[in-house]
Amino acid sequence: MRLLVAGLAGALTAWAFTPMHWWAAIIGLAVLLQQLSGQLLRQRLKISSVFSLALFLCHIQWVSVLGVDAWIALAILCALPWLLLALVPIDSSNGWFYLAPAAGVAVLEAVRSSVPWGGFPWGLIAYSQLDGPLVKLATLGGQGLVSGVVVLCAAALIKLVKHRCFTSLLIVAICVLAARSVDTLHSDQTVTSSAVQGNVPRVGNEVSTQRTAVLNNHIIATKRLLIDIESGKTATPDLIVWPESGTDIDPLQPGLAQTEITQLADSTDIPILIGATTLSGGDSSTAVGPRNAGILWTAESGPGQMYVKRHLVPFGEYVPLREFLSRFIKRFEQIPNDFVPGNAVGVFNIANKQIGDVICFEVAYANHIYETVATGAQVMVVQTNNATYGNTAQPEQQFAITRFRAIENQRAFLVASTSGISGLIANDGKVLHKTGQFETATVTGEVELISDQTFTNRYPRWMLIFSALVLLICYRRTRGQNS
Repeated sequence: MRLLVAGLAGALTAWAFTPMHWWAAIIGLAVLLQQLSGQLLRQRLKISSVFSLALFLCHIQWVSVLGVDAWIALAILCALPWLLLALVPIDSSNGWFYLAPAAGVAVLEAVRSSVPWGGFPWGLIAYSQLDGPLVKLATLGGQGLVSGVVVLCAAALIKLVKHRCFTSLLIVAICVLAARSVDTLHSDQTVTSSAVQGNVPRVGNEVSTQRTAVLNNHIIATKRLLIDIESGKTATPDLIVWPESGTDIDPLQPGLAQTEITQLADSTDIPILIGATTLSGGDSSTAVGPRNAGILWTAESGPGQMYVKRHLVPFGEYVPLREFLSRFIKRFEQIPNDFVPGNAVGVFNIANKQIGDVICFEVAYANHIYETVATGAQVMVVQTNNATYGNTAQPEQQFAITRFRAIENQRAFLVASTSGISGLIANDGKVLHKTGQFETATVTGEVELISDQTFTNRYPRWMLIFSALVLLICYRRTRGQNS
């Protein structure tokens, strides 16, 4: 019965992410903690396994468009770090019941955000709290603090219901008040930017083969935007942004893409950030292979500064253990060449305004945003291509993660997607503009340029260190009591 309840708790927790029933995470985690409380290690391992597997099978069901085997394998990979929670002594009658599980979740989420192959930080508990009262804690301690406090609130709920411990209400109130006390940064400086969503001809994996059509769609959509700007219907932006894979025809090589983009750039004084697949350029210019890049293109100088995606998607943009795995999984033949990763942070200086750039899944990796902000980014751009996962929960989940990053770093985000979701997010996480999926659209808006850094930006690892110390002290105290 405990395993069944744990599975239902995992599914309930997954429900917290989409469509953002933030309270479901607290209830689901409370049920998990109750099932773990007082159990032996072997039983805790079983309970944690069932909970986490149910959570991720529900949360990343969209991966099944690549194959059921990929979906199940990734769900298992995401679930494995949750076994670390079973190593934490959990007893609702113990004073450590508030802190130990919270610290355990903060640490295990840090682990699964880093390994293997750079980790896959999807489905972090913090991302479920966008519309809840705790999300502003991200400014103070990032995703680790928000996730940890959600677990702490779940523990407080158990303490209240099971042990009539009304101190729990005070603990929750302090957490909520702390979150509400966080101020949003403001600035007199602003930037106006536009995102172009040109759309794709068809849904699915074959989108990457439709290179000419996708390029033409973005050329046409940009020309319409420029007409609206010239007529005064749309405000004049400082920057126009294309999505990732706006052209998969290399624009740095003579040919159709270079000609079309050059003519487009020459028709306006507004710089255009082109999302492109190239075979050269960037900070890894000597390496052989394609690059996933953002290229700043202007009428004055043509292609200039380039950002090359640093965190490549394993089994999407490169194949780890290629020689070995290709013997068993023929689908990897669809990825004949590994992409070349970049080494430099992407910050573009446009009229003395510092625009940070990340590409697609990079927005889920907190350290990439921290590094970009530390390099001087005052506002962020996300170039993304979610067409393969259209009409699934993935685009909404990624957009939600982007909102979390806006709050965490106090930076506005402009999202440009080939087929949706594109949008503009203020530095407090408020959605200013948002497109639908599989439509041609543009987004233009003005946001504040923020130069100050949040506490999380300045001290990004403090929550992880604190959580590790809590677990160490808890372990030593528990071992001493058992002795």
